[in-house]
Parts: sequence; C-alpha cells; structure tokens
Amino acid sequence: MNRMRPVLMQLQQLISTFHFQKTADEYNADKNVRSFRTWNLLTVMIYTHLMQKKSLRDICTGMLSLTRRWYHLGLMSLSRNNLSNSLAKRPAEVFENTFYALLDSVHGAMRGKTDKRFRFKNPIKAIDSTTMSLCISLYTWASFRKTKAGIKVHTVYDIKNQIPDFICMTDARCHDHTVVPQIPIQAGALYAVDKGYFCLKTLENIDKNRAFFVTRLKSNTLYSVVAKRKKTGKGILADQSIVFTGSKSSHYPHAVRLVRFRDDEDGKEYRFITNNFELSAATIAAVYKARWDIELFFKWVKQNLRVKTFIGTSENAVRIQIWTAAITYLLVEYIRFVSRTTFSKIDVFRIPGAELMNDRAVTSLFVKPKPVSRHLCSTLDLQLDLGF
Repeated sequence: MNRMRPVLMQLQQLISTFHFQKTADEYNADKNVRSFRTWNLLTVMIYTHLMQKKSLRDICTGMLSLTRRWYHLGLMSLSRNNLSNSLAKRPAEVFENTFYALLDSVHGAMRGKTDKRFRFKNPIKAIDSTTMSLCISLYTWASFRKTKAGIKVHTVYDIKNQIPDFICMTDARCHDHTVVPQIPIQAGALYAVDKGYFCLKTLENIDKNRAFFVTRLKSNTLYSVVAKRKKTGKGILADQSIVFTGSKSSHYPHAVRLVRFRDDEDGKEYRFITNNFELSAATIAAVYKARWDIELFFKWVKQNLRVKTFIGTSENAVRIQIWTAAITYLLVEYIRFVSRTTFSKIDVFRIPGAELMNDRAVTSLFVKPKPVSRHLCSTLDLQLDLGF
C-alpha cells in the first residue's frame, strides 16, 4: 500500500500549520467560514503558481478535475465565487507573517551556505524594487500616472542564499529610498544598493547599525579627497578616502572609501563608495556586480510565477497573490537546497508542477534516472503488437 502523500501536500507541510492557524486566529481570518478556510486558500494559491493558472475559471476547472485528491489536501469545496471572495476578504497579513515564519526555517536550514564568488563570510544583501504593472481601468486604487497603475515591491535579496530576505509593498509612486528605514539592517552584512537609493541618511542608517554599504556615487555629489590608497586589482583606477562636502554632508560626516573601476567588457568607468576599508578594491567592485542577482530574481519571478496577471482586482487580492508567490519561491529554493540536486532552478520549479498530485517523495523527483541499455530489452519487447 502506498502511504506517500501528494507532492502539493508535502510542499505545504514545510509550512508550520500551528503558526499559520495561530496567525489566522489573530486576524479572525476564518470567522464565519464554513468550509473554505484560509489554509485551503494557501493550498489553492500554491497550486496556482506551480501550475501557472491564469484565471479563476482556470483554477477551479483544474481543481475540479482532481476531486479524488481533495480529501488528502483538506479541501471540502471550491467555486469561483468562494475563491474570489476569499481573495478580497482574507487578511493579506496572514500570508505576510507566514512568509517570514517560513523564511526563518529556510535560513536555519541554509546556515553555512557559501558563495564560490566570495571568500569572506559576511552576508551580502541587495536592495532594490520592481513595479508590478496593473490595468488602470480595473485597478483604480493603484493609479500613479494618468494612464498607468501598479504596485511597487521593495525587496532585500540574500545573494549568498539566493532568497528574498525582506519584502515591502507600496504605491508605485513611492520613491525607493523612503522605504529603507523600514528595512531591518543586519550587523556585519554588506548591502549592495542601486544608485537610486543613494541618500546620506540611508548610508548613515546602515553605518550606525554596524553594517556595510556598497553603492555608486552620483555625478553631482560634492566631496574632497582626504587620503589615497594603493591601487590593487585589475581594472582599479583609484582607491581613495573621501568626505562629503555638500549642503547635506552633516547627514553623513564620516569618511568613506571611493573606488574607481573600469569594466573591461563595456569599457565604462564606475565609481563605488563604501564604508568597508578592509576588503580589496576588486572585491568591492565584485560585490556591486553581484547586485545584479536581484534583477535576475525579479525577472525569474515575473516569468515563472503568477504575478504579471492577477486573478483578483482588489488591493488585498493582489497582495495575497504576491505573498503566496514569495512563499512558493521559498519552497522551491528550500527543496532545491535539501535535495542537493544539480537541476537548474527552473527545472526544480517545473518538475513538482508536473507531479503535483502524485504520491511521490519530493526529493525523489530530482534523481536523474539511469539510462536503460537497449541490449537489456528483448526482441519481443521491441516488437509492435498489431493485434491480428
């Protein structure tokens, strides 16, 4: 007798049911709910992302074809009206808290994971944002221009572990650096931030939390050189200590390090500033180059998870869909890490989707089958039985 459970259920079991239900009770998410509970909504949304469903009808049709598996998933009923109402009314904060609870578990499992690009042990974080475009006629609450609507997702990305570390959603018109005070700064970590986040108060906030920053210097920034360092490393044009001299220099009165670097690939010159005086200038340039990983993360999520088209029009429904997409991404990365597979990230995402309702161990999905030799097949096995 096969005692294995469906792959979808095994994935969802990685999330603490106790914590999820405790959070749901705090927000009264299941108040006056008869059959379709918030836990069931999470099940359906993970199914939506892994199967890349496009609409409420598409989701319900796919789930109705699998009614024999509902008992194992804890589902009792599902309809388009029920799913639409749940997306509009269930608090998105439940899924936000679930994401951070799962993140703590994933961080615990990935502790000690290294990045071959760097030898030092300090965590490397990238801070950036992306805008999810919305139709202004359907999402009037998200309008930020006359003809555009959208919601901005601010993210802190753990480069060594390749997972998001912090997510915050705001209006699309919100400037990037205004969200930085909400970001928890980890002591000892290196934060690679885009030039759009360049603000002396932001740099001071990172510095006072005993962390390091690496960013690009704006062309109109005023400064004076106080010391010169020896140039080491390929492509390094200058390595200097500077202080800001502009009208807002009092916001960051300390000396910083300026590294001028020329990239051999495009021939462009880049000016990086950092408060880390220990790492080599070439390493500082490499840390900022690794910031591109967060751009690849945004691209991957938009291409593979269901975040470019939304199945609900309310703000709460959009937030739930984004939070469940982040939860699904964490589950995929966790399974990829635990299984120690050589499969790519996209393969680890697609294979469970193809086996979602089958009773197989999740880790066994990523074991490459051994090729069968044709000499082991008998002649009768290779013949075509025509039946006459």
